[in-house]
Amino acid sequence: MDIDGWLRELKVPREAYRVVSLLPLVYVAWADGKIHKAERDVILRLARENGLLAHGGEEALARWLSEPPTRHQLQTDLAALNELARKGGVGLNGASGADEEQLLLAWCQDVADAAGGMLGLGRARNDAETAALKTIAGALDMRNASQWRAALKP
Repeated sequence: MDIDGWLRELKVPREAYRVVSLLPLVYVAWADGKIHKAERDVILRLARENGLLAHGGEEALARWLSEPPTRHQLQTDLAALNELARKGGVGLNGASGADEEQLLLAWCQDVADAAGGMLGLGRARNDAETAALKTIAGALDMRNASQWRAALKP
């Protein structure tokens, strides 16, 4: 499938392709079956700070935050993210390739830690979030991320 096909599969406008990079964060947030306000706030802050909501990205993110993904959807969407990254990159903060992967994983950890422990007491991550982080870390394969932006240019 080509890049436009993957974006159609994800219901993301072509111009908003960068919002796809938020999918792993959304999956970590949904890991325990619900999104906590603190998790949502972290995702929205990162999205805004990194300009990921333009051109229809905000609508796509709102859709992802409103309903938990199925296991099949998680696998399909991570495959799409990998294919998009393989063909050119997600354009995060000027990072590329392995740097993008590390940045995404760091953001996922921020989301996992967001709703944990009150007043610094207790664990920041629950078992479901830890498992989600492992799944995402294993699924991300962005070593060939240098061509996505170029492929999406008009």
